[in-house]
Order: sequence, then C-alpha cells, then structure tokens
Amino acid sequence: MASERIKKNVILLGDGAVGKTSLIKRFVLDQFDDKYITTIGTKVTKKEVFIGDSDNGAEMTMLIWDILGQKGYRYTQALSFGGIEGAILVADTTRPETLLSLKEYWIPSILSVVGPVPIIFLGNKCDLASEREFGVKEIEALAKESCQGFGAKCFLTSAKTGDSVEDAFYSMAETLRYVTVKAKDDIPQYFVERGDLHNLVDVVDHIVADFSNQFGGLENATPIIKRQMEKAGLYLENPSYKSVIEFINGLSNAEEGFRTPEEIRMNRTKRLYMANNLSK
Repeated sequence: MASERIKKNVILLGDGAVGKTSLIKRFVLDQFDDKYITTIGTKVTKKEVFIGDSDNGAEMTMLIWDILGQKGYRYTQALSFGGIEGAILVADTTRPETLLSLKEYWIPSILSVVGPVPIIFLGNKCDLASEREFGVKEIEALAKESCQGFGAKCFLTSAKTGDSVEDAFYSMAETLRYVTVKAKDDIPQYFVERGDLHNLVDVVDHIVADFSNQFGGLENATPIIKRQMEKAGLYLENPSYKSVIEFINGLSNAEEGFRTPEEIRMNRTKRLYMANNLSK
C-alpha cells in the first residue's frame, strides 16, 4: 500500500543566537556547529520524514524556514510568513530574556500576520545545565498564556547533543499531518509610513522588504541582500548611516540586471529619502 505524500512549511522563530540554525542542522544533517552565524533574510532547508506506521503512514517533505532573528525587522520577517503551516518557537534556557521575547515579540508577530497555526516551544541549550535560568515549567506557562487553544507542546532541546531535537520536529510533523490551516501565500506588503521610521533599523527593514518584494520574494532576494550588506559593512543589530547609504547604492547596482534606469533611479531616491528623513 502506497504511503500518503505530504509537503508542509514550518518556520523557526526566536532571537538571534538561541540556536535555530544549529537545531535545523542537527535535525537535517545530524551535525552540530557552535559558530554563530547571523541569518540574513531567509534560508529554507528540506527534510524527508516518515510519520505514522506501516498501516497508516505518510511521507512528509518538511520545508524548514530559518529567518532573520534580529528584533525590529518585523516587515522583513513578515515576508517569510506566507504559506507557513506551523511554527517552532525557540528560546535559550541560559537567557531568560529570549523567553520574554517569544511572548512580547515573536508570538504577536506571527499571530498578527498568519493567525492561528500549530506551535511548538523549544527551550534550547539544555546541555548547559549549570547555566540554565529556566526550564520546561516556564515554557509551558508561556505556551498556556500565549497560545490558548493551540495545545502547544514544549521540549527542552540541545542542538549540541541532539537531546529531544528529533522528538520536537517529529511532533510538529505528526501535528501537521492532519492540519489544513495555512498562512496566505500572498502576505501583503507591510510597509510603514515615514512617521514610523524611528531609526536606521526601521529604514533597513523597510528597504529589505521593498527590495525583496520587487525581486520576487525574500528567499530569492537573500543572496543579493547578504552580499550587499557584507560589502557595505552593514551590521543588522546596529547599522551606521554610512553603511546604510552604501547598502542602498549596492542594491541600485544589483538592480541593473532587472530594472529600467528610471525604476532604479526612483528606488534609490525613495530609499535615500527614508535614510535622510528619520522621524525625530
């Protein structure tokens, strides 16, 4: 008897350095790398899993989305929510502020854009027992408070040792097998008016979202964005004015391959205007 074939989209959310990329690498490749690399834009990794049993099994392709974890880039992040069917929210058990961020930033972000979807909570880096600041009780309390009606499962995981990593991802896969809730693919463009541009992070967020929208989506645009940020010396957590201007100019050069000179001029003018006219 042929197995059912399913494809599902799952997104990992949480602050930078909580271990999202390492968790994906552990699950997909059974490898661990403790070097922290900032995820710029979005990266999608594929994993084939079998769920159920021989009598009632399913072959699932999990498309796992790893996105920018720097808070403040809410419009760029929203572009990654289209088509998402489940979310794995990750906190670092050695940093209580990352659990608070799930409550105050990441949960409202995804629910305001996507609406109710299955959610699983992970407290990562549980191998660092002597440094642990919270455990599964605190995670379960957050899940109950923030995701009423979801029945969200919670796990303590370690990307380093592999503890509970497969359990968490397979739990999400089992949940998604019979869930048909899916975020709309055409997530609207979440642009702000000039009055909401309070700092250079807001400007970079807006520029990246704008460029990605014109380039066919954040996944397609990420290689160009990453390259131009590196060339400009732009740091997401604290961009300088000089690096933002160089980033804008770099994007203009990159657009020469797919935009008319007039479109390039208009885009550059619009982006420079944002950088030079921040709200006081």
